Amino acid sequence: MAVRDAPHIALIGGGYTLQRVAERLNPGTFVITSRDDETCAAWRSRGWLAYQLSIEDVEGVKRLIAKYPSLREFVDSVPPLRGVSDPAIGARALATVVGKIVDARVIYLSTTGVFGVRDGSVVNEDTPPAPWNSQGEARWLSEEAYQESGVSLTALRLPAIYGPDRGVLFSLRAGTYRIVDSGDNWTNRIHVDDLALIIERVLARRPLPRVLCVSDDQPTRARDVAEFVCAREGLPFPNSISSSEVLKAGAYTMLSNQRIDNSLMKRVLDISLRYPSFREAFYS
Repeated sequence: MAVRDAPHIALIGGGYTLQRVAERLNPGTFVITSRDDETCAAWRSRGWLAYQLSIEDVEGVKRLIAKYPSLREFVDSVPPLRGVSDPAIGARALATVVGKIVDARVIYLSTTGVFGVRDGSVVNEDTPPAPWNSQGEARWLSEEAYQESGVSLTALRLPAIYGPDRGVLFSLRAGTYRIVDSGDNWTNRIHVDDLALIIERVLARRPLPRVLCVSDDQPTRARDVAEFVCAREGLPFPNSISSSEVLKAGAYTMLSNQRIDNSLMKRVLDISLRYPSFREAFYS
């Protein structure tokens, strides 16, 4: 079977991040999926193998693997479903099928929200999960679903992802960014290009820890980020919003207050970040 006919990587849920990953990989080594047929058609026009898939559809996952039996690496970037009795249904469906493939591995794009830390302390891979809201709980349930299936798992716990057309800069330009209370909460982020490189490195390495905390090198208070961007771009400092208003709106990620330790990630992946803090993105 020709290399192009034998992809070994499945990029499940080709959104902002996984399209960047796809651009780093050789065509024919991966299949990228979307719920949307037009999106898949656009990818095929780029020479990519693309497959229309809803991750919670077990039979659909089976058909994907039947068409591409060489798949062994499954990168799941699909957010847990909302408004359903089991928000981890997608992870359970994929695990049901992938767990039966010898030597298969799932790389799950989770969130640092599973820690539930709101006191500004440092978190790492040894910090016990204690999600305090439905979004963090859904991610943790998805991690558990993979773990319980017996499939080899590496969960990448991600902070805010920024890059072209996404992040504080674009929210400030649009006038939609808000500081919570005084803005003293610690925030963490990763540039999408660094994240794509991290995922590429993960795909190339076995074995890996079950969990890796992903972030840039510099946790920063929300106020400091806004002040830097506003001064550099000549933008007005954003208005503030109270934590009670944020809670009422269900914007739970805005209430995070933790500092992510990325040292294990950098050590096991032997990686240096192009954007070790958000500041470098403004000078590149």
